[in-house]
Amino acid sequence: MARKRQSTKSRIVKSAWALFSKKGYHNTTVDEIIASSKTSKGTFYHYFKGKESLLNSLSYLFDQKYEELQELMDPQLSAYDKLLFLNHELFKMIEHSIDYELLGYLYSSQLITRDKKSLSDEKRFYYTWLTEIFKEGLINKEFKDTSSAKELMNYYAMFERALLYDWALYKGEFSLTKLSDRLLPPLLDSFKKGL
Repeated sequence: MARKRQSTKSRIVKSAWALFSKKGYHNTTVDEIIASSKTSKGTFYHYFKGKESLLNSLSYLFDQKYEELQELMDPQLSAYDKLLFLNHELFKMIEHSIDYELLGYLYSSQLITRDKKSLSDEKRFYYTWLTEIFKEGLINKEFKDTSSAKELMNYYAMFERALLYDWALYKGEFSLTKLSDRLLPPLLDSFKKGL
């Protein structure tokens, strides 16, 4: 039963984001999302309060990408190289398949929502898996133990959010992936030296 619920919710999310990308967030109606996802109004409202609550689901699409990358990534890589790989691949996906305007809506919704803030939800796969990678880096002495794995994860997440915010703010005028590829190594190097 849980599997069916997850696939129905996932189908709604995928349909919504496909429509948002094609028509724009404001030009997409709940009825179009329902029709595209082949669900009913009752089913839609069982999972989401409305179209606005779908904005939070974008962060879970990012988590789905991380789950795919977990299968592809060489487990023998150092923690440092795992983080470089994951950031590069996620930002490449965002840059090529997520509209900067939608990302901007997600960020603005996080500031005003009374619901759970998905970008800072530490129960997300993103937080749990990357925190494990930071723990691995501390255990293997790749990163200096002046900060905990949770603190390093928070600094890393702040770095990613800042780049994503600027990319949306500047309407995708620069390559998100190239800028991150250039700026992430100095951040990770600071983790090696200790903060």
